[in-house]
Amino acid sequence: MRRALCTLLLLPIAAAVFCPIYGPAFPAPSSLAQSSTFRLALKNLTSTLDAAFASGNSSLGPVETTSANAIQVFSLNDDESPLYEYYRSGSILSPAGVQKVDGDSVMRIGSISKLITVYMVLAELGDKAWDFKITEVVPELKNWNRTEWEENPLYHVNWDEITLGSLAGHLSGIAVSVIDQGALGQAYTQFGLPQLPVSEQPACSYANNCTREEFFEQLGRRNPVHLPNTTPAYNGAGIMLLAYALESLTGKSYEQTLQSVLIEPLKLSGTSYSKPDDSKGVIPYNSSTSLWGFNAGTGTSQGGLYSSLNDLAKMGRSILGSSIIDKNTTRAWLKPTSFTSTMMGAVGRPWEIYRVSDTIPDHIVDLYTKGGDVGQYRSILALAPDYNIGFVVAVAGRGDHRWVDQTIIES
Repeated sequence: MRRALCTLLLLPIAAAVFCPIYGPAFPAPSSLAQSSTFRLALKNLTSTLDAAFASGNSSLGPVETTSANAIQVFSLNDDESPLYEYYRSGSILSPAGVQKVDGDSVMRIGSISKLITVYMVLAELGDKAWDFKITEVVPELKNWNRTEWEENPLYHVNWDEITLGSLAGHLSGIAVSVIDQGALGQAYTQFGLPQLPVSEQPACSYANNCTREEFFEQLGRRNPVHLPNTTPAYNGAGIMLLAYALESLTGKSYEQTLQSVLIEPLKLSGTSYSKPDDSKGVIPYNSSTSLWGFNAGTGTSQGGLYSSLNDLAKMGRSILGSSIIDKNTTRAWLKPTSFTSTMMGAVGRPWEIYRVSDTIPDHIVDLYTKGGDVGQYRSILALAPDYNIGFVVAVAGRGDHRWVDQTIIES
């Protein structure tokens, strides 16, 4: 009986022996633009997209036809021109902005800003920074009451246990956000509710951009969500802290670092900290409804940047090609740091990692993605390091990009 039980226990281990090596099965393809097979796949992709927008339906569900859409597929091993482009201007664009969407049209990119913030940290400090304790690099935290941290871990974060790496990878366990988003895009007085006095409004909100001092005051009042390095929990406050740490360590503002480490080296013409001229922007409906003109203030590092598809593709290529950071740092960055409760998902810094099946039996491909949603803007940057290929999708309006993402993957 004991021998039979031991045999059963060892069966999963024996089965694991036959798993293929993790990583690419073959060298990444080159000259995809000249591949007849690849060109046929892209032709079929165009037909699928055209049919979906014409009918308002796809195999993955309803399709919003009024929104503006922009899609690019790019490869490291081809020239800097996109392998594929698809643009729709929709029917809801404000006359103040562009009327014909293309790769240079600027949109808000929401939480892709988080990825850019992490990229900036790696470019300036390298991945050794992931082991830095936040209390050692952010002066505001150095003198907080450590006795409370130790005696009441349920109500107080032990900041000595928080590293820059845990902040970048959503593993810090701190409050999800200190910025109140309840009033974002809402006009409660129109429904008969009273206007709150300024003294009762949250100091940090998308209606009231708070200072660095006010941010830390609000942060100190928030209870932890869980202990550090317990489980990943999506976190905007952690990325803002990371940006403050970057400012403290470099002596430069976030905006200055963005300019010097990414915008100038990569020649990014459509990426900015502040709102560009309206004439460059994809503005659905109007500036206020879309949140095109909304000033994210202290929250810019985690959700307020502007960019274009051409620029996002350049950033994607620079990551795959290690043109800003060294290759070893890139290899380490393009790895999971924790896992979710689904078998097909993992988390990085701050990657949202999805596992998709390959045509090779028992082989999977990891997609390193970062999505962003703000106002009427939804976008995603996705990289497949095994193939040195990636894609960018952006939507302005009521539509969603997830059906497009899946259509690209299936193509």
